[in-house]
Amino acid sequence: MLWLLPLRSLWRNRRRALLSIAIISLGTALSLFVLGFLENARAQIVATSVDEYGNYQIASPLLWDDSSDGYEYLLAPDHVAAVKTAASQRDSYLGSTSQLQFSGLLASGERTQVVRVTGLQPENGILDFGNLVTRGRPLEATDTAGILIGRSLADRLSLDIDDFATLTLTTVDGAYNASPLQVIGIFAFSSEQVELRTLILPLPFAQLLLNTRGVDRVVVSLDEIAASDAAAASTQDDLESQGLALEARTWDELSPFFKQLSSYFDALFGFLTLAVSILVFFIILQVLTLAFLERTREIGTLRALGTTRGEIFRLFFSESGWLAVIGGGLGVLGGVLLGIVFNAVGIEWLPPGTVEESTLAVSIGPSTVVLPFTVSVVATLLSAFYPAIQAARLQVVDALRVD
Repeated sequence: MLWLLPLRSLWRNRRRALLSIAIISLGTALSLFVLGFLENARAQIVATSVDEYGNYQIASPLLWDDSSDGYEYLLAPDHVAAVKTAASQRDSYLGSTSQLQFSGLLASGERTQVVRVTGLQPENGILDFGNLVTRGRPLEATDTAGILIGRSLADRLSLDIDDFATLTLTTVDGAYNASPLQVIGIFAFSSEQVELRTLILPLPFAQLLLNTRGVDRVVVSLDEIAASDAAAASTQDDLESQGLALEARTWDELSPFFKQLSSYFDALFGFLTLAVSILVFFIILQVLTLAFLERTREIGTLRALGTTRGEIFRLFFSESGWLAVIGGGLGVLGGVLLGIVFNAVGIEWLPPGTVEESTLAVSIGPSTVVLPFTVSVVATLLSAFYPAIQAARLQVVDALRVD
């Protein structure tokens, strides 16, 4: 029955209790909605990054550090085989493929564009951009000088399917090379910069253009994103045990956009959480302090009847606990309902640096519910300490003298 006494105390002043619950609920619902929105945006960025980079890539440290003047970072065929064998030992392993990336100048008529050329194995089933092709067709194993380009690059150079463009580059030996290329597919990507800067061609032809048999990285695909860090670390350990000084980097390390935006999201939610916590703390502190002042004679009577200081403290603290749980619970319910309604509306927007509209949505799950609820409960309980301690320290005689 001890847990009913705080509820009965709250019920005696329903107006004050409902105000406190409303404040806590509003703060919780707002935090949940914003966190769900940010987590949904983060999940979309994660999916896009994995589509672009794979789960993790393995290459020479010279490539990652950009400390090589030439192509010393290229991996020989035997090293590539060792990397793929080591990566395949992971439980979450789905597959791997090789890539060769280099810069070049793509020209069509009088228009030119600096591009990042990606030579990949056609139809590798891991990361071949085939699922992104919207016009034309994906690369096939029999293709030689066929290329895939992004929509933005096609528009910039006025290229269409079956058109030809000229790629100029520097070979591994430092010589200049140029080759005509035929557009066989145009792909769509969420990032305008990727569409504008990326040119994709078959790996054997890319090696022929560079005059090398090597590749610069091995891309590994896993069955779940969460396994990326552990798989990359264990694969690198296996390679180091074989005497291969190679370094694995996960998709989040390779994507500067994800790092920047994820840090921004964390800072934004941290600021909102701090603001809501301070708001709830001081409002509930004021409400409970007023309640303490109004119930001074009641506290004196309870103390005169033999109630200990600890029991008085627990009574006031339990009342705030009920306010926190009820307010936080209602806030969670309100935030979830608000998120469901928001998702049902389906608001479209065009994010900066993208070429396609995306649907704004709110992720609703345990991760977006627990944190706002916990923050509201903790803020409310902290605000109860001072009034509860003051109530417990009140002298019986002084309390009974209050009119």
